[in-house]
Amino acid sequence: MSLSFLHPALLWGLLAAAIPLAIHLFFRRKPRAVRFPAIDFVMQARKETERRLRLRRLLLFVARTALLAAAALAIARPQFEATEARAAQGPAGPAATVLVLDTSASMAYRLGGRTLLDRAREDALEALVSLGPDEPASLVVCGGEGVPVADPPGFDRVALRRAIAEAPQGYGHSDLTTCVAAAARVLSDPAAAATARRRIVIATDMTASAWRLDAQPPVVASPAGPVRPEVALLDAARGERLGNRWISGLVAEPEPAAGSHGYRIGVTVSGEGVEAERDVPLTLRIGSGRDERMTLRALLELPASGSTRKALAHDFATGGPAVITVALPQDALPEDDALSLVVDVPRDVRVLVVNGAPSSVRHRDAAYFLEAALSGPASPVRVTVVDAEGFAKARLSDHDVVMALDLRAPGPKAAELVSFVEGGGGLFVAMGDDVDPDRWEAETKGLLPAPLHVVKTAAERGTPGSEGKAARLAEIDWDHPALRVFTGPAREGLESMRTWRYMLLKPATRESGSRVLARYDDGAPALVEARRGRGRVMLYASTLDPEWSDWTIRTSFLPAMQRIASWLAGSLDERRSVPGVVGAPRPIPLPAGTTIAAWIGPDGRERRGPALGVTTVTPDRPGLWQVKVRDGATGGERIDPALSFVGWPDPRESDVRRLEPAELTAWFGGEALARVASDGTAAGSRQVPLWSWLLLLAVAAFLSEGLLLV
Repeated sequence: MSLSFLHPALLWGLLAAAIPLAIHLFFRRKPRAVRFPAIDFVMQARKETERRLRLRRLLLFVARTALLAAAALAIARPQFEATEARAAQGPAGPAATVLVLDTSASMAYRLGGRTLLDRAREDALEALVSLGPDEPASLVVCGGEGVPVADPPGFDRVALRRAIAEAPQGYGHSDLTTCVAAAARVLSDPAAAATARRRIVIATDMTASAWRLDAQPPVVASPAGPVRPEVALLDAARGERLGNRWISGLVAEPEPAAGSHGYRIGVTVSGEGVEAERDVPLTLRIGSGRDERMTLRALLELPASGSTRKALAHDFATGGPAVITVALPQDALPEDDALSLVVDVPRDVRVLVVNGAPSSVRHRDAAYFLEAALSGPASPVRVTVVDAEGFAKARLSDHDVVMALDLRAPGPKAAELVSFVEGGGGLFVAMGDDVDPDRWEAETKGLLPAPLHVVKTAAERGTPGSEGKAARLAEIDWDHPALRVFTGPAREGLESMRTWRYMLLKPATRESGSRVLARYDDGAPALVEARRGRGRVMLYASTLDPEWSDWTIRTSFLPAMQRIASWLAGSLDERRSVPGVVGAPRPIPLPAGTTIAAWIGPDGRERRGPALGVTTVTPDRPGLWQVKVRDGATGGERIDPALSFVGWPDPRESDVRRLEPAELTAWFGGEALARVASDGTAAGSRQVPLWSWLLLLAVAAFLSEGLLLV
């Protein structure tokens, strides 16, 4: 063990301990003896008393001396330090030091009612106080993506203390390997060249996810060449094992069985280093802010480690953007115990079905099959059926989609129909015996994806061998939003469809923007779509009754018609990408004529963009983020619910499994250069401060003096 002083210049105060000695020597001067026989007897008695008081005076002298000496030594702040710790620090002399403070999301972990970041701040401040007056220092705050920057080492202790104390709790992932490399570059600055030693002090929780031990260890550039710095790792967890349980996944998929706006919500719960539990409550909340309400509660059986999954079902009251949140009971790291998701629930689609050739026989009426497919209890489609005469009187603006079945031609409604589509409406056109190709082309002037030509008969239905000669679908675009619902065996419902008659189409020009979604096996287009203005048009080359094809009796008919109606209305476009993690920039698909005015975080604080050209938002904490847009024409600002998104906690920060100290010290160059301190002391080993004991000794000496004077 060796003794050191933080403030050796203040040791001059020890001279005060000589004051009692000087007083004692002053009063020991012997006066010239003058004998007086009358008081000899009294003097003899006094000598007997002095023998008894001599010990008390000696103790009083020691107490006064100890009081002054202990106070002077306490001001100099001595401490004992292990000899091997000195050896680990390298050669004697001042050291240029860079403090690395981990502020990542895992540092919000609570132990003993305090966060690990609170402990790390204290450790960093203690390390700063322990530096000598000739040791420059700098600070690297490590708590997010990218390479951190820091000033060259300096002597402004006040600024460093303020920066450490005010370092905010981050919610992103910290790459301590990158941060330590940045600290090594700071130590390579010429401002640190005046010191022989270079040291990095890291205050962290030592979670394994923060380190990349396959990378090169930090090296400092010095006039003598590259050298490895001394490293002190301050363990904010004080060697304790950390465990955590968190929600690691959340998905929402349409579930027609749950209702017209039903969704199946899949939740994944993960855990490491915790005990197995049963009947753990999992809550589902709908909405945000004051409108948030709990709608469902389920019980989970969670293993000690690994993941478990749970499926929940919910039927939303209306369509549009909705926020769902699933939550576990809060534990030591509450930031990852809840996960949110913005779900764009398809709005109700208003469809006007125009029956161009009504039939009193239901199974010969195309509108009968279509209305039955669109009007199911779990369907978001609301259907109105009219004939050609009713179509002429209908107000198209009251509907989202028009579906024309075997309609000869739009007639007087043609111009309104074109305006309806170009303004954002949807149009579905199916063929039939009454359709007039020439009138459609003349009246709508290129509204359809491709011009109609003539009807082709692949086989006469009901004749021997007609089943084998019927046309079948091929080259189906399964990636199209309207057909994406068909996967695996469900595709057979389209591929097995038989068609006896269908309309041939004239070749579409490149400028028409048409897209063939399915062809017959002879190469003729069967299903074609195109955009017209802000709207969409889809053309089916056969009929929706059993006369030309048997699609209406196939299992694919109902989901296909519902998906086509929703796609034509634009509701299938309201799908979001997977929420990004905290710290990852997120592009915002702004509506035409608007710019981002501000974005509002989960804390309710409004953040203004630096410029109107900003089209990305970077969430700095998990939760729901709302976007306020500015209208370019009016200059007004409003929150657009369709642009809301969610930032998720980085899953790497939820895994709080820790590295073994030997792994880190070996990576830094062994115990000769690096030590892990589980007590928070920056020397890398046990340091025993003595000033507190000296102050206690001074108080005891003061009390002893009072007792001796009684």
